[in-house]
Amino acid sequence: TMAARPVWKLMAAMAAMALACACLTACYVRSEAFSSENLLKSAEVKRKVFPGLLRSSRRSQRFSSVDAVHGLRGGAGGPIMPQGMPQGIPPGMAGMGMGPPPPSLGRQIAELHPLKLSLITTVAWNLLGFIISASSRTYTATDLFGTSAFTLSALVTMQTALFTQWNMIQRNWEKPVRPLILAAAVGLWATRLGAYLTTRMSRLKSDKRVQKHFRKPGEVWLCGDSCYPINLLAYWMRQALWAWVCLLPVTMASDLKQYQRVNGDDFSKAIAPVALALGSAGFVLGLGLETIADYQKYTFKTDRNNPKRWRWCDKGLWSLARHPNYLGEMIVWASLFLISYPAAPLWTIISPVFVWFLLRYKTGIPMLEEDMKAKYWSHPEFEKYMSRTNLLVPLPGKKSEPQESLPYGIGSAADDV
Repeated sequence: TMAARPVWKLMAAMAAMALACACLTACYVRSEAFSSENLLKSAEVKRKVFPGLLRSSRRSQRFSSVDAVHGLRGGAGGPIMPQGMPQGIPPGMAGMGMGPPPPSLGRQIAELHPLKLSLITTVAWNLLGFIISASSRTYTATDLFGTSAFTLSALVTMQTALFTQWNMIQRNWEKPVRPLILAAAVGLWATRLGAYLTTRMSRLKSDKRVQKHFRKPGEVWLCGDSCYPINLLAYWMRQALWAWVCLLPVTMASDLKQYQRVNGDDFSKAIAPVALALGSAGFVLGLGLETIADYQKYTFKTDRNNPKRWRWCDKGLWSLARHPNYLGEMIVWASLFLISYPAAPLWTIISPVFVWFLLRYKTGIPMLEEDMKAKYWSHPEFEKYMSRTNLLVPLPGKKSEPQESLPYGIGSAADDV
């Protein structure tokens, strides 16, 4: 319990930091997005602050109108405007800071495409995680920053769409609720996964994924196997790209132009509530499956009264499948795509396909299967476990007997997971 307290303090601090960043961004965008427009639209400000400028602007606009009628520069007694001078600005005042003010930073943020906004958010957040990890040489922040980047990106794109861009477009339809539902779902998934991974990593005291990227004693920067800090930075940027790709349907569902398309298509309007219902049910199923599987494995490994805690978990869902938590993860992202559709284009199905391919063929199942075989293949019961359990789906089915010719003696039965 004493060892877990610093972890929970760090998690609470990171959650507060992420929430603070999202709130500050939301408040700034809302307050600054229309500052320049409101200044020019205010009649009182126009009369009291810029009377001379406005009279000159009206005069120059009359000259411009006459020019447009005659098709001549300076025709009908109008002055010849110098080349490159902005329309509506009197001669002699260009370059003196008296033109229309540039768009505020908040408006520029609001006008960003959601994909760009999501990419900037995930990269910036993971870059902050890299700085903290590199300076403190801690492993705890890796999963905490990685999962909270999902929440922060979903909140920023949702807030920008529903509370800023909504006031910048002409529309004849109600404000969509999908971005809000998706942001809540992503936040729930990220909070659970981040808490579990951070707690588990604090118990293991090391992280093989990141440990190899830190500078070893005697190594020079940019040299050696670690090539510190280039490889460590690359790891964090891959984590940012992972979040950005997974969030593609969630991000595109925060693009209000997509809702204009949906409202003009009868098929999209008909399928939208069906996709929302199926996606919501699937998300609950996937998140519940993933949570139960992780909880069963964690209690199996940490129960000091369990004499088999040193070996593979074969209780509960794990007695029927070897990776039920990964099945839940795949269902979660397939369901988030369904919730986003048809507001999110069909090409955003890249997200659940990417998650499935990553877990099934790259960093998930293959690596764990190899580790399990290297550690436990010398144990006769492990051979039976591998032959009777499914890979992903926790259902009884496989009844095949183990083969007699399988190699033994690889690894040690006393190794920990």
